[in-house]
Amino acid sequence: MPHRIFFFHNPKAGGTSAVDALSALFPRERRCPRIENDAAEHRLRGGNYETFRGYEFYAGHYGFEIYRAVGEFIPAVTNLRWPVDRIVSLYRYFRHMVDISDAEAKDPRFLAVVLAKRLSLDDFVTCDEPAVRLHTCDHHFRQLTGSGWSSETTRTLNDARGLIARMVWFYICEQPDESMAWASSVFSGRLTELPRLNVTRPAQLGEDLLGRAADRRLILQNQNDIAIYDYALQRLFAETSFTAQQLRA
Repeated sequence: MPHRIFFFHNPKAGGTSAVDALSALFPRERRCPRIENDAAEHRLRGGNYETFRGYEFYAGHYGFEIYRAVGEFIPAVTNLRWPVDRIVSLYRYFRHMVDISDAEAKDPRFLAVVLAKRLSLDDFVTCDEPAVRLHTCDHHFRQLTGSGWSSETTRTLNDARGLIARMVWFYICEQPDESMAWASSVFSGRLTELPRLNVTRPAQLGEDLLGRAADRRLILQNQNDIAIYDYALQRLFAETSFTAQQLRA
């Protein structure tokens, strides 16, 4: 079992459940406190992450910038979901699950939430507002190559694939059995199931039905995330096939 973990938490892809299960493997005092959780906090940090070095468990909506600062050698994990479904779930989460005050509604920090509550699904996912596009355009790719809270990165899709290739484990929402079979092997039988946490309420009738134009737009603006998802899926099947062969040997 890895003695340290850095978890790249991809929003609305089973990550809260994974964090809960993984954190239980480490003493509380060895878990890093929250570093940042949105674009505003990312700007305030200004890239100063070195003070968070030395912990055994890191988990959050953190990107490669933080990973590189605290120790790029730390075994990494992440979570994945078909990108279009992840973004639809994020819209429903913002729309129904995130409560904000009148004062917060005027704060630019909550603009994406405010727009999710005002706009239809199609209008939200095709919105060109930068605060929304941070969530709807290749978020996981930017997270794995820089920061999900920044629209820019100097690294490439090959860099993201390389990080996925080096990860000791990841969870794919559409493949829960295969993901957990691999986890059981990697974590010496100490991680065999995930609790269902932070589940977004069911959509209202027709609320999560994307129009054809909006669906096409999401696919086009998430080509890197789709490529990462496909690459991870291939690796998951290879890992679980190898594990099954070992058990039969």
